[in-house]
Amino acid sequence: MGKVEFKSENIAKCLCPTCPVQGKSDCVKDKLKKVQELMSEDVDLASMVEPADVPGVYCANGRASCGDLYFHEICQCTNCSVFKENKLAEGEPVGYYCRDGEAR
Repeated sequence: MGKVEFKSENIAKCLCPTCPVQGKSDCVKDKLKKVQELMSEDVDLASMVEPADVPGVYCANGRASCGDLYFHEICQCTNCSVFKENKLAEGEPVGYYCRDGEAR
């Protein structure tokens, strides 16, 4: 297992924006709108934003900065291609990176 990079490719693959844990978060919705606007401009997203401004790739950048997530919902990290490609099942934590911090 290697360290997950905060890069545009991983941001695009990330399932966090559709995860039930943050599905009702107004904070996430606001951040996602800004990220989607930047993605439509065909720019290197990872170089244009701070990790805390992206509602996802928590396996790379650590806990969510939004405080209105609902951790009683089921995490979908194990279904994510970023999770699988980086063999995150071999490290800790295994999922809920938005709550427990980046993969290590």
